[in-house]
Amino acid sequence: MTKREKIAQIIRGITVPPILVTALIIILAFNRKDIFQSSIEVVLSVLFLGFIPILAYPLQPLLPHFKNKGREGQRNLAFILNIIGYVMIVIIGYFMNVSMNLQMIYLTYFFSVIVLTLFNKVIQVRASGHACAVAGPFLLLIYFQGLKVVIPCIIIAVAVAWSSLELKRHTRQELIIGTMSCCIAFTCALGISLL
Repeated sequence: MTKREKIAQIIRGITVPPILVTALIIILAFNRKDIFQSSIEVVLSVLFLGFIPILAYPLQPLLPHFKNKGREGQRNLAFILNIIGYVMIVIIGYFMNVSMNLQMIYLTYFFSVIVLTLFNKVIQVRASGHACAVAGPFLLLIYFQGLKVVIPCIIIAVAVAWSSLELKRHTRQELIIGTMSCCIAFTCALGISLL
């Protein structure tokens, strides 16, 4: 592995979707007290948006159906665990009567997995889940924190895109469709929350 590939691997490793959403939740919990009504909402958000999806990495080698399918098996298991976590937190959020802003965060993630599934499984156009997962926290962070976070978000997004291309994990088209998937999800969630 070349030095560039090692750097790209590190970038992809520290920007996996569960880590980014956990960082988003923690940043907002400290900076936007109006989003979370209690610490239990913070814990449940991290559990269902971050912890359950990250289980794909340790569980994949243990589950017979996914074990021998390599990266594709891990990707499919991650999709399943994302759906489980995101659906559960939307339901829990509804019954806990969380703030409109927190429900919008939940819905953004819920719709993102629906749009990605639509592209990848129904239309059969490969969309980057990683690009979607980078765009999500950044769109939400910019929405809730304002323009002061735009430059750091752009720098990280460019680094992630470069790392995906460098490692040949995704094409430019897959990265664009993944990012677009998140923009669609965010717009749907924002529209519902404003209603």
